[in-house]
Order: sequence, then structure tokens, then C-alpha cells
Amino acid sequence: MSLISGTGLHRLPSRSQLAADLKACHRQKDAATVAAIKYATEVTELQQQLDAAGIELSGVRLDLEEAQREIRRLTAALANATSMTVAVGLRDVTPGDEPTHPIDVSDIRARYGSTSPAEYTPMRLSAAAEAGLL
Repeated sequence: MSLISGTGLHRLPSRSQLAADLKACHRQKDAATVAAIKYATEVTELQQQLDAAGIELSGVRLDLEEAQREIRRLTAALANATSMTVAVGLRDVTPGDEPTHPIDVSDIRARYGSTSPAEYTPMRLSAAAEAGLL
């Protein structure tokens, strides 16, 4: 019993078959080269379009920022032009509302040693709780 099944011997391809295969490979290589050149050209065109779009977009952004500045300026001018001052005696005040008064913080400054109102003194939360401020 033979391990190789089949009736014929394995044959090498003929010269004409090898020549046809070689020509087919050359045609495929040429087609791949043409496709690569086409894609490279397409990439270059797309890159130019992207650059042009980026330049246009940056111009639009500058125009938008300028328009926003103009809107803010005009809004402020309108608010100043239409502002209204009413005397204290004529203002509508809800009966339950009380006017605000400045808060005296001199005892807190004296307790914690700060003499300048602009000076910032960091305080731990536990220290504030111990001092009875929370």
C-alpha cells in the first residue's frame, strides 16, 4: 500500500507556464505601483484641503472672538444707557426683608491676630470648630 495517493507524478511547471506567471506578477506589481502613486497623490490633495480648512477655521475663530468682544461691549453700553436709579424712599422693599449691614469682624481679627482685612490666614477645619466658629 502506497502512502502517496494519486496516479501521476508531481511535475514542475513548464517554461511557458513560468513565463506567464512571471508576467502576471509584473502586471500585479505595476498595478500596485500605480495604486500607490494614486493614493499618495490623493493624500497630498487631502492634506492641502485640511491645511486650507485649518486656516479658514482659525480665521473664523478670530472673527468669533471679535464678535463676542463686540457683543460684551454693546451689552455693557446698553446696560449703562438703560440703567435706572431710584431714591431709597421710593424703592419697593418686601416687609420681611431687612437691609444688609456690614458685619463687625474686629473681635475675630483680634482673636486670630490679623490686622489687615486683605491678609489671608489659613485655618484648619478642626481649629475653626474648636473656636466655636462652626
